[in-house]
Amino acid sequence: MAELIHHDRVGAAYAWVPPRHEPAPTTPDPAFLLRRATRLIRPGGCFVMRTLVTNAMWRQAAAAGACRAPLSTMRYNDPAFADHPVTYVTRAQSRAYAAWIGGRLPRDSEWTRAAQGDDGRLWPWGDEPADATRANFDEHVDDTTPVGSYPAGASPYGLLDMAGNVWEWVDPDGGGDRPYITRGGAFLNSALMVRCDARFTFESSDGGSYFIGVRVVLPRP
Repeated sequence: MAELIHHDRVGAAYAWVPPRHEPAPTTPDPAFLLRRATRLIRPGGCFVMRTLVTNAMWRQAAAAGACRAPLSTMRYNDPAFADHPVTYVTRAQSRAYAAWIGGRLPRDSEWTRAAQGDDGRLWPWGDEPADATRANFDEHVDDTTPVGSYPAGASPYGLLDMAGNVWEWVDPDGGGDRPYITRGGAFLNSALMVRCDARFTFESSDGGSYFIGVRVVLPRP
């Protein structure tokens, strides 16, 4: 069972995703070691939010002046969508929300690790084909759903909505602003696009989108 904490300032729960443990290379070839050193990304452990940030959570941050309301507020202002993922938020806004929580956005490799674990599975739940019991995808619902609606689709660390519902902003592994990367797929995407290895990049994040949301990671206290 993943180690959980439940005490960020909006009541969101997080699961501990440990660092990847890989055997040390056995070959003495320095060139081989150099290639491995430049090729592999070994994300350290961190707490990852179990679900996507909801409209209700974002409203608390906006009320505190930590970030602006989404670029479109029709769903955001509708109480019926309070537990749906917030959308129409830029990556800069998402970073501001995460900083207010005391965290940051996941790095690209951290997101992969959190979704996939150690066994290289195709989807967060394993290699069984995606279906409507595990994720909101392929227009089965044709809209967002409340976060955490698909417990059968949990990742190895108990994380939910890592496949489908809405794409999630992540930061590049090397730091900086480019590329603008999203992970996880959305309710309108096919099974292929909600796999653990799927990503979608943008030239800019200024406009946000109705199919992009956000998840936060926290350092270990």
